[in-house]
Amino acid sequence: MKTTFSLLIGAAIFCLAIISCAGPRYLRTADTSPKGLAGDYDLYLYGHRFAADYKNIAFLMPVGGKYTFELYAPEFDYIVKKGLPAKEALAVSENFVRFHYSFKSSQLSEILDYEGNVIGYELRPLYSALDFSYSDIFETHYIIKDGKVIASVGLKPEIREKPIEPFIFTPRVR
Repeated sequence: MKTTFSLLIGAAIFCLAIISCAGPRYLRTADTSPKGLAGDYDLYLYGHRFAADYKNIAFLMPVGGKYTFELYAPEFDYIVKKGLPAKEALAVSENFVRFHYSFKSSQLSEILDYEGNVIGYELRPLYSALDFSYSDIFETHYIIKDGKVIASVGLKPEIREKPIEPFIFTPRVR
Protein backbone atom coordinates (compact mmCIF):
# COMPACT_ATOMS: atom_id res chain seq x y z
CA MET A 1 0.00 0.00 0.00
CA LYS A 2 2.77 2.43 0.95
CA THR A 3 4.74 1.44 -2.14
CA THR A 4 1.77 2.14 -4.44
CA PHE A 5 1.16 5.50 -2.78
CA SER A 6 4.86 6.38 -3.07
CA LEU A 7 4.82 5.41 -6.74
CA LEU A 8 1.74 7.58 -7.39
CA ILE A 9 3.31 10.56 -5.63
CA GLY A 10 6.55 10.03 -7.55
CA ALA A 11 4.67 9.82 -10.87
CA ALA A 12 2.73 13.01 -10.07
CA ILE A 13 5.94 14.89 -9.22
CA PHE A 14 7.55 13.58 -12.40
CA CYS A 15 4.57 14.73 -14.52
CA LEU A 16 4.63 18.19 -12.91
CA ALA A 17 8.36 18.47 -13.58
CA ILE A 18 7.86 17.54 -17.25
CA ILE A 19 4.98 20.01 -17.66
CA SER A 20 6.96 22.82 -16.03
CA CYS A 21 9.81 22.24 -18.49
CA ALA A 22 7.52 22.52 -21.50
CA GLY A 23 8.12 25.41 -23.88
CA PRO A 24 6.12 28.62 -24.01
CA ARG A 25 2.46 28.64 -24.88
CA TYR A 26 2.17 30.47 -28.18
CA LEU A 27 -0.72 32.69 -29.20
CA ARG A 28 -2.58 31.89 -32.38
CA THR A 29 -3.61 34.00 -35.35
CA ALA A 30 -6.66 33.90 -37.59
CA ASP A 31 -7.19 35.46 -41.01
CA THR A 32 -9.52 38.45 -41.02
CA SER A 33 -10.65 41.36 -43.15
CA PRO A 34 -9.85 45.03 -42.49
CA LYS A 35 -13.56 45.87 -42.01
CA GLY A 36 -13.38 45.42 -38.24
CA LEU A 37 -10.45 47.76 -37.64
CA ALA A 38 -11.42 50.87 -35.69
CA GLY A 39 -9.69 53.21 -33.28
CA ASP A 40 -6.03 54.17 -33.10
CA TYR A 41 -3.07 51.84 -33.51
CA ASP A 42 0.63 51.76 -32.79
CA LEU A 43 2.36 50.43 -35.86
CA TYR A 44 5.48 48.25 -35.70
CA LEU A 45 7.11 47.98 -39.12
CA TYR A 46 9.73 45.23 -39.26
CA GLY A 47 12.11 45.10 -42.23
CA HIS A 48 13.29 47.40 -45.04
CA ARG A 49 16.85 46.86 -43.86
CA PHE A 50 18.40 46.65 -47.33
CA ALA A 51 17.34 47.06 -50.97
CA ALA A 52 16.10 43.50 -51.64
CA ASP A 53 14.79 42.77 -48.12
CA TYR A 54 11.91 40.29 -48.30
CA LYS A 55 11.51 39.93 -44.52
CA ASN A 56 9.00 42.78 -44.12
CA ILE A 57 5.96 42.53 -41.85
CA ALA A 58 3.72 44.99 -40.00
CA PHE A 59 2.04 44.71 -36.60
CA LEU A 60 -0.93 46.89 -35.64
CA MET A 61 -1.49 47.09 -31.88
CA PRO A 62 -4.45 49.05 -30.46
CA VAL A 63 -3.54 52.14 -28.45
CA GLY A 64 -4.48 51.55 -24.81
CA GLY A 65 -4.85 47.79 -25.34
CA LYS A 66 -4.64 45.19 -22.59
CA TYR A 67 -1.02 44.33 -23.47
CA THR A 68 2.05 46.23 -24.50
CA PHE A 69 3.90 44.95 -27.55
CA GLU A 70 7.54 44.07 -28.01
CA LEU A 71 9.44 42.68 -30.96
CA TYR A 72 12.15 40.15 -30.23
CA ALA A 73 14.57 41.90 -32.57
CA PRO A 74 17.22 44.62 -32.45
CA GLU A 75 15.76 48.12 -32.49
CA PHE A 76 17.42 48.92 -35.82
CA ASP A 77 15.35 46.16 -37.52
CA TYR A 78 12.02 47.96 -37.07
CA ILE A 79 10.37 51.35 -36.65
CA VAL A 80 7.37 52.34 -34.56
CA LYS A 81 4.66 54.82 -35.52
CA LYS A 82 2.39 55.72 -32.62
CA GLY A 83 -1.30 56.58 -32.54
CA LEU A 84 -2.36 56.25 -36.17
CA PRO A 85 -6.08 56.02 -37.03
CA ALA A 86 -7.06 52.52 -38.22
CA LYS A 87 -7.48 53.44 -41.87
CA GLU A 88 -4.12 55.24 -42.01
CA ALA A 89 -2.34 52.48 -40.05
CA LEU A 90 -3.63 49.90 -42.50
CA ALA A 91 -2.62 51.99 -45.53
CA VAL A 92 0.90 52.58 -44.16
CA SER A 93 1.22 48.85 -43.34
CA GLU A 94 0.03 47.81 -46.78
CA ASN A 95 2.52 50.14 -48.46
CA PHE A 96 5.29 48.85 -46.18
CA VAL A 97 4.81 45.14 -46.94
CA ARG A 98 4.74 45.81 -50.71
CA PHE A 99 8.46 46.69 -50.60
CA HIS A 100 9.91 43.56 -52.25
CA TYR A 101 9.71 43.12 -56.04
CA SER A 102 8.18 39.63 -55.57
CA PHE A 103 5.15 40.92 -53.61
CA LYS A 104 1.89 39.40 -54.84
CA SER A 105 -0.69 40.26 -52.14
CA SER A 106 -0.99 40.72 -48.39
CA GLN A 107 -2.68 38.79 -45.60
CA LEU A 108 -4.22 40.42 -42.52
CA SER A 109 -4.52 38.24 -39.41
CA GLU A 110 -5.85 38.80 -35.91
CA ILE A 111 -3.51 38.01 -33.02
CA LEU A 112 -5.60 36.22 -30.39
CA ASP A 113 -4.86 35.84 -26.68
CA TYR A 114 -5.37 32.55 -24.81
CA GLU A 115 -9.11 33.24 -24.40
CA GLY A 116 -9.60 34.06 -28.10
CA ASN A 117 -9.78 37.87 -27.72
CA VAL A 118 -8.25 40.00 -30.50
CA ILE A 119 -5.22 41.80 -29.08
CA GLY A 120 -3.71 43.09 -32.33
CA TYR A 121 -3.13 42.41 -36.01
CA GLU A 122 -0.33 41.40 -38.31
CA LEU A 123 -0.07 42.21 -41.99
CA ARG A 124 2.30 40.01 -43.93
CA PRO A 125 3.26 39.94 -47.61
CA LEU A 126 2.56 36.95 -49.81
CA TYR A 127 5.13 36.44 -52.52
CA SER A 128 5.29 35.08 -56.04
CA ALA A 129 5.88 31.34 -56.36
CA LEU A 130 8.50 32.09 -58.99
CA ASP A 131 10.89 33.40 -56.34
CA PHE A 132 9.94 31.45 -53.21
CA SER A 133 8.74 27.91 -52.58
CA TYR A 134 5.73 29.27 -50.70
CA SER A 135 3.80 32.50 -50.99
CA ASP A 136 3.76 32.79 -47.17
CA ILE A 137 7.39 32.55 -46.07
CA PHE A 138 7.04 33.68 -42.44
CA GLU A 139 6.96 31.91 -39.11
CA THR A 140 5.84 34.42 -36.50
CA HIS A 141 5.46 33.43 -32.87
CA TYR A 142 3.71 35.32 -30.10
CA ILE A 143 3.81 34.78 -26.35
CA ILE A 144 2.49 36.76 -23.42
CA LYS A 145 5.00 37.41 -20.66
CA ASP A 146 4.71 39.96 -17.85
CA GLY A 147 1.80 41.79 -19.52
CA LYS A 148 3.61 42.05 -22.86
CA VAL A 149 2.95 40.38 -26.17
CA ILE A 150 6.37 39.42 -27.46
CA ALA A 151 6.62 38.65 -31.18
CA SER A 152 9.44 36.94 -33.02
CA VAL A 153 9.72 36.93 -36.79
CA GLY A 154 11.39 34.08 -38.62
CA LEU A 155 11.30 32.26 -41.92
CA LYS A 156 9.95 28.79 -42.68
CA PRO A 157 12.80 26.25 -42.54
CA GLU A 158 12.55 25.54 -46.27
CA ILE A 159 13.12 29.23 -47.00
CA ARG A 160 15.90 29.64 -44.39
CA GLU A 161 17.90 26.78 -45.86
CA LYS A 162 17.64 27.96 -49.47
CA PRO A 163 19.75 31.01 -50.29
CA ILE A 164 17.65 33.64 -52.01
CA GLU A 165 19.39 35.51 -54.75
CA PRO A 166 18.63 39.21 -54.89
CA PHE A 167 17.03 40.42 -58.08
CA ILE A 168 19.66 42.12 -60.20
CA PHE A 169 18.64 43.63 -63.50
CA THR A 170 21.23 43.06 -66.18
CA PRO A 171 20.44 44.49 -69.60
CA ARG A 172 21.00 42.39 -72.66
CA VAL A 173 23.91 43.35 -74.83
CA ARG A 174 23.27 43.11 -78.57
